[in-house]
Amino acid sequence: MVKQAFAMWALGAFACAQESPAPVSPSVETTTAGSIVPAPVTPGTLVLVPALTPVYVQVDEEVSSKTSKPGDHFQLSISEDVRVAGAVVIRAGTPGIGEVVHAAKSGGGGKAGELILAARFVTVGQQEVRLRSFVIGVHGKDHTQDALAAAMVAGPFAMFVHGGQIVIPRGASASAKTALDIQLPALGIGPDAAVPVDTTTQGEDEHEKQTS
Repeated sequence: MVKQAFAMWALGAFACAQESPAPVSPSVETTTAGSIVPAPVTPGTLVLVPALTPVYVQVDEEVSSKTSKPGDHFQLSISEDVRVAGAVVIRAGTPGIGEVVHAAKSGGGGKAGELILAARFVTVGQQEVRLRSFVIGVHGKDHTQDALAAAMVAGPFAMFVHGGQIVIPRGASASAKTALDIQLPALGIGPDAAVPVDTTTQGEDEHEKQTS
């Protein structure tokens, strides 16, 4: 009888242990699955700059259909700070490189010159930030629709045609976009600078460290 009573007591204790929730370390902050919270950004914090982030640039040297040939490079620079989540990741004045994709002089019979340009990259620290979607004559977000409308009516280089040649003057404004996702350090921050952080895996990692 004593052995049977002890066995029943042991089974009951085992069942209670199975039903009781496992203890959670009070030092680990738990969150619901998929919880995303903003984390404050400080200078030097790595910020993810998504592909297709708009950037505004200026051409730093004259480029002409008369003198340019495919493969020529030209200097450009960022004209406005690029911000992500309130943090400056590329400062105005950051230098970069553009390339002449196609160029042809004006010819007889009124044939106009031809010029196709591309923004290739800007250099931030030791990193090259690749660029794409170069559009000349666009400056600032408020002017995008106006520039696109003008391009459809008169062509994107209409304002730069001189005597049949296309001449992009030094200081001409343009827009581009980042070509790839890239992480850059925050160079400056605004009052609301914060980046989204997934706290679910962060909390799990901390819990594993404390229980290992």
